[in-house]
Amino acid sequence: MNTSRKMEESVTHLMRKVNSITDWMAAGSFRPGSKSRSGVWPILPGSYKVGDSSAPVAVCTLTSKELFAPLSNLPGVAIAGRAYSANLGLEKIIMNITANPSIRFLLICGKESAFFQLGQAIGALFSHGVTSNGRIIQGNGHLPDLSHIDVNRIEQFRKQVQLVDRTGEMDLHKLTAVIQKLAGQNPGPYQGMTTRDEAVTRQTGNGFKLIRLGGHRESLAYDPKGFFVITLDRKAGEMLVHHYLPDNTPAHVVQGRHGESILLALLREELISQKSHAGYLGAELAKAETALRLDFPYEQDQPLRLR
Repeated sequence: MNTSRKMEESVTHLMRKVNSITDWMAAGSFRPGSKSRSGVWPILPGSYKVGDSSAPVAVCTLTSKELFAPLSNLPGVAIAGRAYSANLGLEKIIMNITANPSIRFLLICGKESAFFQLGQAIGALFSHGVTSNGRIIQGNGHLPDLSHIDVNRIEQFRKQVQLVDRTGEMDLHKLTAVIQKLAGQNPGPYQGMTTRDEAVTRQTGNGFKLIRLGGHRESLAYDPKGFFVITLDRKAGEMLVHHYLPDNTPAHVVQGRHGESILLALLREELISQKSHAGYLGAELAKAETALRLDFPYEQDQPLRLR
């Protein structure tokens, strides 16, 4: 895999994580996690709302953020949330569901992302599994990769829950009827979780090895490709990113409503040479997009403030 592809993957993951913060700020505080056999649940943060943690149905509304809040309040729903990507987003779904043996059904609904195709990837995962290096077999979207999850955890997910695919369905009444039917078919808590799985979850919360935080990012002056200035055009509802060469010569400009599409354009044009620079831009663009959406003040390199 070349350096540009690795950088694109890293930044895509970063944008998915920062977008969950944007969702939280837009929707308000979610209900706190409840207690499960492995402690506080859900074990990973994301764009979701918790219902009854002992209920058998988990709901993924794909890109439809307006669905998951009302669905989370229905009897029979343990958790309902939105997810985009068939890598970091799906990893969170798998980890949170397998940490709660009461969940026995995964209902997917809402609008599919044409780029990530998460709904298709979930179906492919249940039908075909993953390769030895964690790639979802016959996954069609962008980076259908689960290489950061232990294969045993993936297999538990496939055994623990039954997939109910209603991709594209947006009607709350129809989805309510599906959930009611599934709740009535509850087979009881999954018994296949091993003692080792429970121990790992208790020790680290999610099975990951804890590492120390990084140091300071290198000065952007050292990026031979130049530097970027991010501003907002509130009248147009867009972000503007101006690219300057190291000698301050104007070079490129890109504008758009979504930080991810801007960042991927910069990567495509090979205007970034350092991973730390790409990570910095990902965080700044997510912050700028949040400010644009919620009408907050924005100043590059400064903390985001309400007013």
